[in-house]
Amino acid sequence: MTPSSCMQRLAATALLGLSVGGAMAAPGTFNVFSDLPMFGIYVSTPPAYTPPPGVVMQRNGTRFVTQLTSAQRALIGSDLKARVTYHAQCDNYDRLGAMFLIVKPVGVPLSDGDPITEVARWITPFSNYWNGVKATYTFPDADLSAFAGLMRNPNLDVWVGIDGGSNPYTGDPCTNRDVTPEFRAVGFRYSLDLASTRGTPKLKSTAAMPVPFGDYTAVPVAGAARLAQASAGTAVVIVSGHGAANGGDEYKHTNDTLTLNGNVVGSFSTMVDCKRYRQYSPDGNPFIFLNNKTSNPRNWCPGALVAARAFKVSLLPENTVSLGMGDARVPEGSYYRTSITLLPH
Repeated sequence: MTPSSCMQRLAATALLGLSVGGAMAAPGTFNVFSDLPMFGIYVSTPPAYTPPPGVVMQRNGTRFVTQLTSAQRALIGSDLKARVTYHAQCDNYDRLGAMFLIVKPVGVPLSDGDPITEVARWITPFSNYWNGVKATYTFPDADLSAFAGLMRNPNLDVWVGIDGGSNPYTGDPCTNRDVTPEFRAVGFRYSLDLASTRGTPKLKSTAAMPVPFGDYTAVPVAGAARLAQASAGTAVVIVSGHGAANGGDEYKHTNDTLTLNGNVVGSFSTMVDCKRYRQYSPDGNPFIFLNNKTSNPRNWCPGALVAARAFKVSLLPENTVSLGMGDARVPEGSYYRTSITLLPH
């Protein structure tokens, strides 16, 4: 099935699910972005590109957002999944990408400085170019169930976005090819669909971000967040290490501990095995995908999601969090891309 026919099928599925006997119905599947271009992260001016209606381009074409409609939100069930599809073009390297939310009171306009809530992260594969047999790749589904109640809440405006950008470079697959400058400027494209199969989530009215989505060069990574009242809740942690020089954070896995208000509420290992993702990176260094649990440790894989880890917690009006990496050394040039979100129930 081609990407365009897949998008048509998903759009048809969403339309069929919009109403049953004249009433809004859930769950269902709907398209958010289709073939969204990712421009260069080192470009200092906006590209000559007009986004589709309802889509806002930010950060010189490396971030795009769109507001969910009431019809789309009616299709959000309790088992919400995000399906990100990568369409290769000029940049065949592994790059960071993220899906995020911007949640605002009804009617408050979007601005470039709005804080974002990261809900999914991934690393692109080493593609075999825009016309190769593996030029289109769909990542494993990202579980957004913890955020479903927030995204469905009709008393809020919810924007969905993709962040990342690409890096078309001299010598990339488009160099010395008969392509237009406009084609040459795009590293790859993303499509995004949201899918639910059951249930209706309990509505949530807020999300707090004690550790905003960002790159941190010291550990532990710590922060604080204020809530309206004490409640049960969920803490969602997304973390990945980056940097190749001096035994950088890309080449290790760590045993991490999440502390909330002075109490350990969760722990996990960032160890991954990249072997099964090798097939999706035909132009990549095969060494990346070997012996990841022994002599070649890693905490992320090209072509894979970065795990989002959710922990049930007890939240207070004033909350402090700390994420320890089990390793106090962050080499020069390395960083931990981290986000921690608190979701009251």
